Amino acid sequence: MKIYIFGNGNIKYADFETHYLAPIKKWIQEKEASFIVCDFRGVDTLVMEFLKSETSKVTVLHIGEKPRYLPDKYRTKVSGWNIIGGFEDDRSRDDFALQECTHFIAVDFNSDDRRKSGTLKNIEAGLASGKIRIE
Repeated sequence: MKIYIFGNGNIKYADFETHYLAPIKKWIQEKEASFIVCDFRGVDTLVMEFLKSETSKVTVLHIGEKPRYLPDKYRTKVSGWNIIGGFEDDRSRDDFALQECTHFIAVDFNSDDRRKSGTLKNIEAGLASGKIRIE
């Protein structure tokens, strides 16, 4: 079970607690669960900060040569994380994550009648490709 966790960069911490922490805490106890996250602000950094002391079964995907953000490795489990870079853009990175995952956790707070956020596009792509959404 590979769980891709993604979402908006401008999420409120209270929304992160409500929509992300509970399902992450539930699935972190599963021995077969691993997590995929990217390195953008918002949901990505909050997830990494939580997971750094909880599990070494994390893959971080990033654009270019080095991640924009990684938590400190000192006395954490970050040194055991798998870091994969070299993606040319958000789309290629997100497509890779969606291909690799079996499940995903995501909530979109930014889309409206005029604009579809990248988070919503990823949710739709995940559902269309048969990935299981965890809420």
